[in-house]
Amino acid sequence: MYPKESLFLKRKSDLHHQQLTGSSSRPVLFLLLGIGIGYLITQNVLLPDIDFKSYSNHTEKGSLLSIDMTEKVRILCYVSTSYQEAAKAVLRTWARRCNKLIFFTNKVDPALPGSVVLSENSSLRESWKNTKSALKYVYNHHLNDADWFLEADDQTYVLMENLRYMLYPFSPERPIYFGSPGTVMSRDALRKVVTVALPNPTKCEEKDTGSTMGRLKECLDNADVEEGNSRDSKGRRRMYLVEPQARSNRYLHYEAYFWYWKYITVRTKDGIFAWSDYPVSFPFINHHYMYSFEYMIYRLRAYGRKLANETLPSPIVPHKMKEKNQQSGENEVPSDYAY
Repeated sequence: MYPKESLFLKRKSDLHHQQLTGSSSRPVLFLLLGIGIGYLITQNVLLPDIDFKSYSNHTEKGSLLSIDMTEKVRILCYVSTSYQEAAKAVLRTWARRCNKLIFFTNKVDPALPGSVVLSENSSLRESWKNTKSALKYVYNHHLNDADWFLEADDQTYVLMENLRYMLYPFSPERPIYFGSPGTVMSRDALRKVVTVALPNPTKCEEKDTGSTMGRLKECLDNADVEEGNSRDSKGRRRMYLVEPQARSNRYLHYEAYFWYWKYITVRTKDGIFAWSDYPVSFPFINHHYMYSFEYMIYRLRAYGRKLANETLPSPIVPHKMKEKNQQSGENEVPSDYAY
């Protein structure tokens, strides 16, 4: 009798244990079911309505500069291109952060939304004829769509957040430009170069032949457009004339007669510590490397690394600035345009 009774009691105990276990597992099942339903709602209902584009225009959380300047400093980017893969790389990386984007091409390309054909016979990324046509097109169709207008080619990588940060103190109604690589003009600068310089052969090159290099600067200068200084508060360049690899391997230090030194006003230091913490643009970037730039800048993180506190500069009043410099006897810091 004892073994049977013992066996019965054991089975009864096991049944009671299973009942307790089953009842205690219900909250876990409900929790998992809730998480699953929440995930489906997020993926199908909420995510399509979230604007991820503005993410890249914010600085790191906790910074005093954690604001979105996309609408405070509106920039229209127009990019000259003759190579589809390079143009796609621009479209998928830095140009996504422009307020408006136009590609000037040599043929109709459905893969590039908003592209405009300037010259079907041109195989150059940039020519003086195309540059003049682009300036007129932007002026006639988009003058009021932005505050600033950035001219670039498909081998230029631009950090739009840093460009907005650099332009923030300046009024778009002040005739001023910065460059290069890439030339960014205020609204008033674009207006003056198109209406004052381009129609006048004594102010702007009338012939269509040749490259853009130097000619756009000449037209802007002759239209009494101020050449801005793009260096940071420590005097370091923010718009670079050579690719980052050239700066890091220090070959410029040894090539004293390299073309680079002919086109800068101020001799810069060698090595990566001469770079600004807020660079704006880099030239000669192969389209494959643009995706690497995108990852290194916007996704790569060093764990535990904290950013310094940042503040926006105060708006600049041109007339007061000039009077202050005249009274103090200070000269303006030389600009660093590429040509």
